Amino acid sequence: MPLIRPTAIVIKLDCVTGLDTARILSRHEIPVIGIADNPKDYCCKTTSCKEIISCSTTDKNLLDTLLNLAKRFEAKPVLFPCSDESVLILSENREILKEFYNFVIPDADVLDLYMNKRNFYRYSRENGFPIPATYFPSNVTDLEDIIKRASFPCSIKPVMKTPNWYKHFNHKVVKVMSPEELSESFVKCSSAGESVIVQEWIEGTDSDLYSCIFYYNEDYNQEILFTSRKLRQWLIDSGDASLAQEWRNDSVLEITEELLGRIKFRVIGSIEYKQDSSSGRYFVTEPNIGRPVSRIGLVEDAGVLIIQTMYCDASGLPLPSHEGQLYGDVKWILLRNDVLSAWTYYKKGELSLWGWIKSLHGEKSYAVLSVRDPLPFITLIYMDLSRLCKRFLRRIYKRLVRSTQN
Repeated sequence: MPLIRPTAIVIKLDCVTGLDTARILSRHEIPVIGIADNPKDYCCKTTSCKEIISCSTTDKNLLDTLLNLAKRFEAKPVLFPCSDESVLILSENREILKEFYNFVIPDADVLDLYMNKRNFYRYSRENGFPIPATYFPSNVTDLEDIIKRASFPCSIKPVMKTPNWYKHFNHKVVKVMSPEELSESFVKCSSAGESVIVQEWIEGTDSDLYSCIFYYNEDYNQEILFTSRKLRQWLIDSGDASLAQEWRNDSVLEITEELLGRIKFRVIGSIEYKQDSSSGRYFVTEPNIGRPVSRIGLVEDAGVLIIQTMYCDASGLPLPSHEGQLYGDVKWILLRNDVLSAWTYYKKGELSLWGWIKSLHGEKSYAVLSVRDPLPFITLIYMDLSRLCKRFLRRIYKRLVRSTQN
Protein backbone atom coordinates (compact mmCIF):
# COMPACT_ATOMS: atom_id res chain seq x y z
CA MET A 1 0.00 0.00 0.00
CA PRO A 2 1.54 3.37 -1.01
CA LEU A 3 2.50 5.80 1.73
CA ILE A 4 -0.09 8.57 2.13
CA ARG A 5 1.63 11.92 2.32
CA PRO A 6 -0.37 14.45 4.35
CA THR A 7 -0.93 17.76 2.59
CA ALA A 8 1.31 20.66 3.59
CA ILE A 9 -0.36 24.06 3.94
CA VAL A 10 2.01 26.99 3.46
CA ILE A 11 0.67 30.09 5.19
CA LYS A 12 1.81 33.43 3.73
CA LEU A 13 2.75 32.02 0.33
CA ASP A 14 3.09 35.57 -1.01
CA CYS A 15 6.62 36.10 0.27
CA VAL A 16 10.01 34.66 -0.68
CA THR A 17 10.04 32.37 2.38
CA GLY A 18 6.58 31.03 1.50
CA LEU A 19 7.56 30.47 -2.13
CA ASP A 20 10.78 28.63 -1.23
CA THR A 21 8.98 26.50 1.38
CA ALA A 22 6.28 25.48 -1.11
CA ARG A 23 8.88 24.61 -3.75
CA ILE A 24 10.92 22.51 -1.31
CA LEU A 25 7.85 20.56 -0.18
CA SER A 26 6.74 19.99 -3.77
CA ARG A 27 10.25 18.81 -4.67
CA HIS A 28 9.82 16.09 -2.03
CA GLU A 29 6.52 15.09 -3.73
CA ILE A 30 4.42 16.45 -0.89
CA PRO A 31 1.07 17.97 -1.96
CA VAL A 32 0.95 21.69 -1.13
CA ILE A 33 -1.84 24.23 -0.64
CA GLY A 34 -0.88 27.87 -0.32
CA ILE A 35 -2.65 30.59 1.67
CA ALA A 36 -1.84 34.15 0.60
CA ASP A 37 -2.89 37.66 1.55
CA ASN A 38 -2.39 38.73 -2.07
CA PRO A 39 -2.93 35.90 -4.57
CA LYS A 40 -1.80 38.26 -7.36
CA ASP A 41 1.69 38.50 -5.85
CA TYR A 42 4.48 37.16 -8.06
CA CYS A 43 5.23 34.37 -5.55
CA CYS A 44 1.72 33.02 -6.10
CA LYS A 45 2.48 32.31 -9.77
CA THR A 46 4.26 29.17 -8.60
CA THR A 47 3.19 25.76 -9.89
CA SER A 48 4.31 24.14 -6.63
CA CYS A 49 0.82 24.42 -5.12
CA LYS A 50 -2.19 22.42 -6.22
CA GLU A 51 -4.37 25.26 -4.90
CA ILE A 52 -3.90 28.81 -3.62
CA ILE A 53 -6.44 30.32 -1.21
CA SER A 54 -6.86 34.06 -0.72
CA CYS A 55 -7.12 34.96 2.96
CA SER A 56 -5.69 37.43 5.46
CA THR A 57 -2.89 35.68 7.35
CA THR A 58 -2.78 38.30 10.12
CA ASP A 59 -6.20 38.04 11.77
CA LYS A 60 -9.12 35.75 12.68
CA ASN A 61 -9.85 35.11 9.01
CA LEU A 62 -6.91 32.72 8.97
CA LEU A 63 -8.45 30.60 11.75
CA ASP A 64 -11.83 30.53 9.97
CA THR A 65 -10.19 29.54 6.69
CA LEU A 66 -8.20 26.74 8.31
CA LEU A 67 -11.25 25.35 10.11
CA ASN A 68 -13.25 25.33 6.87
CA LEU A 69 -10.34 23.80 4.97
CA ALA A 70 -9.93 21.02 7.56
CA LYS A 71 -13.18 19.37 6.41
CA ARG A 72 -11.52 18.25 3.17
CA PHE A 73 -8.86 15.98 4.63
CA GLU A 74 -8.78 12.50 6.08
CA ALA A 75 -5.16 12.70 7.22
CA LYS A 76 -4.15 15.74 9.25
CA PRO A 77 -2.35 18.31 7.05
CA VAL A 78 0.86 19.94 8.25
CA LEU A 79 0.91 23.72 8.72
CA PHE A 80 3.93 25.79 7.68
CA PRO A 81 3.53 29.39 8.89
CA CYS A 82 5.94 31.69 7.04
CA SER A 83 5.44 34.97 8.89
CA ASP A 84 5.56 36.06 12.53
CA GLU A 85 1.90 37.07 12.41
CA SER A 86 0.77 33.63 11.25
CA VAL A 87 2.91 31.95 13.93
CA LEU A 88 1.15 34.01 16.61
CA ILE A 89 -2.31 33.19 15.25
CA LEU A 90 -1.53 29.46 15.27
CA SER A 91 -0.19 29.78 18.80
CA GLU A 92 -3.25 31.65 20.07
CA ASN A 93 -5.58 29.03 18.58
CA ARG A 94 -3.46 25.92 19.04
CA GLU A 95 -6.03 24.04 21.14
CA ILE A 96 -8.67 24.36 18.40
CA LEU A 97 -6.31 23.72 15.50
CA LYS A 98 -4.45 20.70 16.86
CA GLU A 99 -7.62 18.61 16.49
CA PHE A 100 -7.42 19.08 12.72
CA TYR A 101 -3.78 19.87 11.92
CA ASN A 102 -0.23 18.93 12.80
CA PHE A 103 2.21 21.80 13.32
CA VAL A 104 5.43 22.61 15.14
CA ILE A 105 4.95 25.65 17.38
CA PRO A 106 6.72 26.12 20.74
CA ASP A 107 4.76 26.95 23.89
CA ALA A 108 3.29 30.45 24.14
CA ASP A 109 5.75 31.53 26.86
CA VAL A 110 8.70 30.48 24.69
CA LEU A 111 7.28 32.40 21.74
CA ASP A 112 6.84 35.45 23.91
CA LEU A 113 10.44 35.20 25.06
CA TYR A 114 11.93 34.94 21.58
CA MET A 115 9.50 37.02 19.49
CA ASN A 116 9.20 39.94 21.86
CA LYS A 117 12.56 41.69 21.55
CA ARG A 118 12.19 43.43 24.88
CA ASN A 119 11.88 40.07 26.62
CA PHE A 120 14.60 38.42 24.54
CA TYR A 121 17.23 41.12 25.06
CA ARG A 122 16.52 41.29 28.78
CA TYR A 123 16.81 37.51 29.06
CA SER A 124 20.06 37.53 27.07
CA ARG A 125 21.55 40.33 29.15
CA GLU A 126 20.58 38.70 32.45
CA ASN A 127 22.11 35.38 31.36
CA GLY A 128 25.37 36.78 30.04
CA PHE A 129 24.81 36.35 26.31
CA PRO A 130 26.55 38.93 24.09
CA ILE A 131 24.09 41.59 22.92
CA PRO A 132 24.72 45.22 21.95
CA ALA A 133 24.06 47.88 24.60
CA THR A 134 20.25 47.93 24.66
CA TYR A 135 17.69 50.41 26.04
CA PHE A 136 13.92 50.26 26.43
CA PRO A 137 12.41 53.76 26.23
CA SER A 138 8.76 54.16 27.20
CA ASN A 139 8.55 57.95 27.01
CA VAL A 140 10.51 61.10 26.17
CA THR A 141 12.05 61.22 29.67
CA ASP A 142 13.48 57.72 29.17
CA LEU A 143 14.82 58.79 25.79
CA GLU A 144 16.58 61.82 27.24
CA ASP A 145 18.36 59.56 29.73
CA ILE A 146 19.33 57.15 26.92
CA ILE A 147 20.77 59.98 24.83
CA LYS A 148 23.11 60.86 27.71
CA ARG A 149 24.43 57.28 27.88
CA ALA A 150 24.24 55.97 24.31
CA SER A 151 26.94 56.23 21.68
CA PHE A 152 26.10 57.10 18.09
CA PRO A 153 25.27 55.80 15.58
CA CYS A 154 22.65 53.57 17.13
CA SER A 155 19.56 51.76 15.91
CA ILE A 156 15.89 51.86 16.73
CA LYS A 157 13.70 48.81 16.09
CA PRO A 158 10.19 47.59 17.03
CA VAL A 159 9.59 45.39 20.07
CA MET A 160 7.50 43.15 17.78
CA LYS A 161 7.59 43.05 13.99
CA THR A 162 4.18 44.18 12.79
CA PRO A 163 2.66 45.20 9.44
CA ASN A 164 2.06 48.61 11.04
CA TRP A 165 5.82 49.14 11.43
CA TYR A 166 6.44 48.53 7.73
CA LYS A 167 3.65 50.95 6.80
CA HIS A 168 5.65 53.75 8.43
CA PHE A 169 9.27 52.64 7.96
CA ASN A 170 11.01 51.16 4.92
CA HIS A 171 13.67 49.48 7.04
CA LYS A 172 13.20 46.76 9.65
CA VAL A 173 15.81 48.66 11.66
CA VAL A 174 16.32 52.43 11.55
CA LYS A 175 19.92 53.65 11.84
CA VAL A 176 20.23 57.06 13.52
CA MET A 177 23.40 59.15 13.52
CA SER A 178 22.67 61.76 16.18
CA PRO A 179 20.53 62.53 19.26
CA GLU A 180 18.31 64.72 17.06
CA GLU A 181 17.65 61.86 14.62
CA LEU A 182 16.95 59.50 17.51
CA SER A 183 14.41 61.91 19.01
CA GLU A 184 12.69 62.41 15.65
CA SER A 185 12.52 58.66 15.02
CA PHE A 186 11.18 57.97 18.51
CA VAL A 187 8.41 60.56 18.09
CA LYS A 188 7.51 59.04 14.73
CA CYS A 189 7.40 55.55 16.24
CA SER A 190 5.28 56.72 19.16
CA SER A 191 2.82 58.46 16.85
CA ALA A 192 2.58 55.21 14.86
CA GLY A 193 1.77 53.33 18.07
CA GLU A 194 4.99 51.30 18.06
CA SER A 195 6.96 50.31 21.16
CA VAL A 196 10.66 50.37 20.35
CA ILE A 197 14.13 49.35 21.45
CA VAL A 198 17.25 51.48 21.08
CA GLN A 199 20.50 49.61 20.52
CA GLU A 200 24.17 50.31 20.02
CA TRP A 201 25.11 50.07 16.33
CA ILE A 202 27.71 47.35 15.83
CA GLU A 203 30.25 48.46 13.24
CA GLY A 204 30.87 46.19 10.29
CA THR A 205 29.82 45.39 6.75
CA ASP A 206 27.12 43.11 5.35
CA SER A 207 29.63 40.24 5.32
CA ASP A 208 30.02 40.56 9.11
CA LEU A 209 26.46 39.26 9.53
CA TYR A 210 26.01 35.58 10.39
CA SER A 211 23.11 33.32 11.19
CA CYS A 212 22.51 29.88 12.66
CA ILE A 213 19.36 28.15 11.42
CA PHE A 214 18.15 25.33 13.68
CA TYR A 215 15.59 22.61 14.22
CA TYR A 216 14.80 20.89 17.53
CA ASN A 217 12.66 17.73 17.34
CA GLU A 218 9.73 16.47 19.40
CA ASP A 219 12.10 15.10 22.03
CA TYR A 220 13.58 18.62 22.40
CA ASN A 221 16.84 17.38 20.93
CA GLN A 222 18.94 19.37 18.51
CA GLU A 223 18.37 17.93 15.05
CA ILE A 224 19.91 20.60 12.80
CA LEU A 225 22.29 23.53 13.17
CA PHE A 226 23.30 25.34 9.98
CA THR A 227 25.55 28.41 9.85
CA SER A 228 25.84 30.93 7.04
CA ARG A 229 26.89 34.52 6.46
CA LYS A 230 25.50 37.37 4.45
CA LEU A 231 27.61 38.75 1.64
CA ARG A 232 25.18 41.49 0.67
CA GLN A 233 21.72 42.61 1.72
CA TRP A 234 18.93 44.82 0.52
CA LEU A 235 18.33 47.33 1.83
CA ILE A 236 22.03 47.76 2.63
CA ASP A 237 22.90 48.17 6.33
CA SER A 238 19.51 47.03 7.64
CA GLY A 239 17.74 44.78 5.17
CA ASP A 240 17.41 41.09 4.35
CA ALA A 241 20.06 38.97 2.68
CA SER A 242 20.32 39.23 -1.09
CA LEU A 243 23.48 37.10 -1.33
CA ALA A 244 24.49 34.64 1.38
CA GLN A 245 26.85 31.71 1.70
CA GLU A 246 27.04 28.67 3.93
CA TRP A 247 29.93 29.29 6.26
CA ARG A 248 31.43 27.46 9.20
CA ASN A 249 31.57 29.61 12.32
CA ASP A 250 32.29 27.76 15.55
CA SER A 251 31.78 30.87 17.70
CA VAL A 252 28.26 31.31 16.36
CA LEU A 253 27.54 27.60 16.83
CA GLU A 254 28.75 27.68 20.43
CA ILE A 255 26.67 30.72 21.40
CA THR A 256 23.59 29.31 19.64
CA GLU A 257 23.84 25.92 21.34
CA GLU A 258 24.15 27.54 24.76
CA LEU A 259 21.38 30.06 24.11
CA LEU A 260 18.93 27.44 22.86
CA GLY A 261 20.04 24.62 25.14
CA ARG A 262 18.67 26.31 28.25
CA ILE A 263 15.08 25.98 27.05
CA LYS A 264 13.26 22.80 26.04
CA PHE A 265 11.33 23.26 22.85
CA ARG A 266 10.40 21.74 19.50
CA VAL A 267 10.92 24.42 16.90
CA ILE A 268 12.41 25.75 13.68
CA GLY A 269 14.08 29.16 13.58
CA SER A 270 17.31 31.11 13.46
CA ILE A 271 19.56 33.33 15.56
CA GLU A 272 21.21 36.29 13.81
CA TYR A 273 24.63 37.68 14.75
CA LYS A 274 26.94 40.54 13.84
CA GLN A 275 30.70 40.54 14.32
CA ASP A 276 32.14 43.85 15.47
CA SER A 277 34.75 44.85 12.87
CA SER A 278 36.95 46.47 15.55
CA SER A 279 36.91 43.98 18.43
CA GLY A 280 36.03 40.79 16.53
CA ARG A 281 33.32 40.00 19.11
CA TYR A 282 30.05 38.40 18.04
CA PHE A 283 26.78 39.95 19.17
CA VAL A 284 23.33 38.36 19.08
CA THR A 285 21.16 40.73 17.05
CA GLU A 286 17.86 38.96 16.45
CA PRO A 287 15.99 35.67 16.92
CA ASN A 288 13.41 34.26 14.49
CA ILE A 289 11.35 31.40 15.82
CA GLY A 290 8.47 29.13 14.84
CA ARG A 291 8.80 29.50 11.07
CA PRO A 292 11.15 28.91 8.14
CA VAL A 293 13.41 31.88 7.42
CA SER A 294 14.24 33.59 4.13
CA ARG A 295 17.39 31.55 3.45
CA ILE A 296 15.71 28.18 3.99
CA GLY A 297 16.48 27.26 0.38
CA LEU A 298 20.21 27.56 1.12
CA VAL A 299 19.91 24.96 3.89
CA GLU A 300 18.06 22.51 1.65
CA ASP A 301 20.29 22.99 -1.39
CA ALA A 302 23.33 22.42 0.82
CA GLY A 303 21.94 18.95 1.57
CA VAL A 304 20.37 19.54 4.99
CA LEU A 305 16.67 18.59 4.71
CA ILE A 306 15.23 20.92 7.32
CA ILE A 307 11.77 21.41 5.77
CA GLN A 308 11.28 17.68 5.22
CA THR A 309 12.50 17.13 8.81
CA MET A 310 9.86 19.54 10.10
CA TYR A 311 7.17 17.89 7.95
CA CYS A 312 8.03 14.37 9.12
CA ASP A 313 8.44 15.42 12.76
CA ALA A 314 5.04 17.12 12.76
CA SER A 315 3.38 14.13 11.04
CA GLY A 316 4.95 11.47 13.24
CA LEU A 317 6.89 10.00 10.29
CA PRO A 318 10.52 8.81 10.45
CA LEU A 319 12.88 11.75 10.08
CA PRO A 320 15.06 11.90 6.97
CA SER A 321 18.68 10.96 7.47
CA HIS A 322 21.31 13.59 6.81
CA GLU A 323 24.97 14.02 7.66
CA GLY A 324 24.62 17.58 8.90
CA GLN A 325 26.20 20.58 7.30
CA LEU A 326 29.09 19.70 4.99
CA TYR A 327 30.22 23.31 4.34
CA GLY A 328 30.28 22.92 0.58
CA ASP A 329 30.30 26.68 -0.06
CA VAL A 330 26.80 26.92 -1.59
CA LYS A 331 25.59 30.50 -2.17
CA TRP A 332 21.99 31.67 -1.91
CA ILE A 333 20.90 34.58 -4.09
CA LEU A 334 17.78 36.69 -4.40
CA LEU A 335 18.86 37.98 -7.79
CA ARG A 336 16.63 41.03 -8.21
CA ASN A 337 17.47 42.37 -4.74
CA ASP A 338 21.16 41.61 -5.19
CA VAL A 339 21.24 43.67 -8.38
CA LEU A 340 19.76 46.58 -6.42
CA SER A 341 22.26 46.07 -3.59
CA ALA A 342 25.23 45.76 -5.95
CA TRP A 343 24.15 48.86 -7.87
CA THR A 344 24.00 50.85 -4.63
CA TYR A 345 27.49 49.70 -3.67
CA TYR A 346 28.70 50.50 -7.19
CA LYS A 347 27.42 54.07 -6.91
CA LYS A 348 29.20 54.38 -3.55
CA GLY A 349 32.44 53.24 -5.21
CA GLU A 350 32.58 50.09 -3.06
CA LEU A 351 31.91 47.42 -5.71
CA SER A 352 32.89 47.02 -9.36
CA LEU A 353 31.00 45.12 -12.05
CA TRP A 354 33.73 42.48 -12.07
CA GLY A 355 33.64 42.32 -8.27
CA TRP A 356 29.90 41.63 -8.38
CA ILE A 357 30.25 38.93 -11.06
CA LYS A 358 33.09 37.32 -9.12
CA SER A 359 31.02 37.30 -5.92
CA LEU A 360 28.38 35.17 -7.66
CA HIS A 361 30.85 32.45 -8.62
CA GLY A 362 30.19 28.94 -7.33
CA GLU A 363 27.26 26.63 -6.70
CA LYS A 364 24.09 28.68 -6.20
CA SER A 365 20.68 28.31 -4.66
CA TYR A 366 18.20 30.76 -6.21
CA ALA A 367 15.41 32.22 -4.12
CA VAL A 368 12.96 33.16 -6.90
CA LEU A 369 14.63 32.21 -10.19
CA SER A 370 13.80 28.63 -11.14
CA VAL A 371 13.90 26.74 -14.43
CA ARG A 372 11.29 24.27 -13.15
CA ASP A 373 9.01 27.01 -11.85
CA PRO A 374 9.78 30.13 -13.93
CA LEU A 375 6.60 32.20 -13.63
CA PRO A 376 7.33 33.88 -10.26
CA PHE A 377 10.63 35.29 -11.57
CA ILE A 378 9.16 36.29 -14.96
CA THR A 379 6.25 38.01 -13.20
CA LEU A 380 8.59 39.84 -10.82
CA ILE A 381 10.72 41.18 -13.69
CA TYR A 382 7.60 42.17 -15.64
CA MET A 383 6.25 44.06 -12.62
CA ASP A 384 9.57 45.87 -12.13
CA LEU A 385 9.80 46.83 -15.80
CA SER A 386 6.20 48.06 -15.75
CA ARG A 387 6.94 50.28 -12.75
CA LEU A 388 10.07 51.66 -14.44
CA CYS A 389 8.14 52.42 -17.63
CA LYS A 390 5.38 54.18 -15.71
CA ARG A 391 7.95 56.21 -13.78
CA PHE A 392 9.72 57.15 -17.01
CA LEU A 393 6.46 58.16 -18.72
CA ARG A 394 5.45 60.29 -15.71
CA ARG A 395 8.77 62.15 -15.91
CA ILE A 396 8.30 62.74 -19.64
CA TYR A 397 4.77 63.98 -19.02
CA LYS A 398 5.90 66.39 -16.27
CA ARG A 399 8.62 67.78 -18.55
CA LEU A 400 6.11 68.29 -21.34
CA VAL A 401 3.73 70.08 -18.97
CA ARG A 402 6.52 72.35 -17.70
CA SER A 403 7.67 73.15 -21.25
CA THR A 404 4.15 74.12 -22.35
CA GLN A 405 3.72 76.29 -19.25
CA ASN A 406 6.95 78.11 -20.00
